[in-house]
Amino acid sequence: MKRSFRLAALAVLLLGSVPAPTASAQLSADEVRRVVLQAANEASRQGLRAQIAVTDPEGRLLALFRMTGAPLTTRVAGTRGRGLEGLDVGADAAAVSKAGTGAFLSSGGNAFSTRTASFIVQDHFPPAIDFTPGGPLFGVQLSNLACTDVNGGLPLGFAGDAGGVPLYKGGRVVGGLGVEGDGSYGVDREPAAPDVSTEERAALAGAVGFAAPEPIRADAILADGVRLPFADSAVDQASAADSAGLFVVGPTAGGATSYLPISLGGRALETLAAFPIRRGAALTVEDVTRILAQAAQQAARTRAAIRQPLGSDARVSISVVDVDGSILGAVRTPDAPQFGFDVAVQKARTANFFSSAGAADELRRAGMAAFVTGEVPLDGTVALSSRAVGFLAQPFFPPGINGAAQGPFSLATSEWSPFNTGLHLELVREAIATGARGRCSTIAKLPNGITIFPGGLPLYKDGRLAGAIGISGDGVDQDDLIAAAGATGFEPPAERLSDRIVIRGVRLPYVKFPRHPEL
Repeated sequence: MKRSFRLAALAVLLLGSVPAPTASAQLSADEVRRVVLQAANEASRQGLRAQIAVTDPEGRLLALFRMTGAPLTTRVAGTRGRGLEGLDVGADAAAVSKAGTGAFLSSGGNAFSTRTASFIVQDHFPPAIDFTPGGPLFGVQLSNLACTDVNGGLPLGFAGDAGGVPLYKGGRVVGGLGVEGDGSYGVDREPAAPDVSTEERAALAGAVGFAAPEPIRADAILADGVRLPFADSAVDQASAADSAGLFVVGPTAGGATSYLPISLGGRALETLAAFPIRRGAALTVEDVTRILAQAAQQAARTRAAIRQPLGSDARVSISVVDVDGSILGAVRTPDAPQFGFDVAVQKARTANFFSSAGAADELRRAGMAAFVTGEVPLDGTVALSSRAVGFLAQPFFPPGINGAAQGPFSLATSEWSPFNTGLHLELVREAIATGARGRCSTIAKLPNGITIFPGGLPLYKDGRLAGAIGISGDGVDQDDLIAAAGATGFEPPAERLSDRIVIRGVRLPYVKFPRHPEL
């Protein structure tokens, strides 16, 4: 079910009231068992029969517990039966995806739950507030999929269904816990309304003793001035008494890191052995090294957007891809959220693909002709950033203008949902539905799908497309800034920038930088 990757050993000093992460914290097998049984005991008290999963910080499955009478499947929410809506999926897959979501989205400076994920992926931000654009991580639910060639391995991608939380020891993320048992897998479309979830209560009970530090929980963090949610329930204590059920997997102890130290541009970074820096069709090893180092140097002086304490530097993943989508280099700064490693590659591949000369033809051959309307030049004449692609992939165009028609890469709002997004989903829908491994899309340049939020920029050399850079981890405007710094010396010709073209009377964006971004 899972690809095996492990989280880096983190050594970063957090200031103020945020605890400093310890260097060696990980879950023991006995602690994993305790977490599971605490969750199962609370679920039983709530009358819920659930499947309960624990992963390590990189998504490796440490335990899967099936309570007696727990359903084997759960149904993806949605009444229209389109995209993934109405699909019956394994309840175990949902539990694993919830656990991985809590782990992957969190770090020593921020702790996000599946409820947080629900809040930041919808068509309005905050959700259900008209005349606002999509969430800051609009579309992130289709990343870190089990079919990725990078890392991740979440069967259903990121979960927005309440019941997934991160687990901490000594201020450090040591895993995630997911609970699935109510038969429905969706998102909270009305977050202002009370929503006491039995799955969430069970997950919070499971995390007692391993709960996220309050100073870094999502409800202590603002995005665009909006406080993010963490949970709508509260559990103060829990019992680890045995509950009726079966451990299908584990419990096993959390593993050691698979990340290796690397230094670029005077910055201490981490990488995976599978992604050494190498030359591409146009970019040399020296070029790739320079691009990665420039981005890492900018990250070190950029103020983080979603990290406590305030004034912390941005922690991000950085990737460079070739014109064929292959990875030329991928690194991360210590304590960057795990999700960003896969997403950074997605962003780079997105910018590279949509800026390439054959994009329209490749989409048609893949059965995506409905999204090749002729409105958007997909012939290599325009340098499209992942921000621009996301602008075109929302159910209102321009984003947030209720009543407007959908963007060229999206579906009409009458059809759109987080489980039916348009081109973004269609590229990977079959792989999710069938549980495919190794490749998410039939388009060779997009083996892990696309990202439709900012942080990916095409790279040019001698006026020709040479690949792309992707940044992910600590605020989307910060991602754009760091990507642009990395791309210095490899920028598109000015006349090709996507912000030079107008579609339906609206100028497309290219990048957007935060105000006063540096420390």
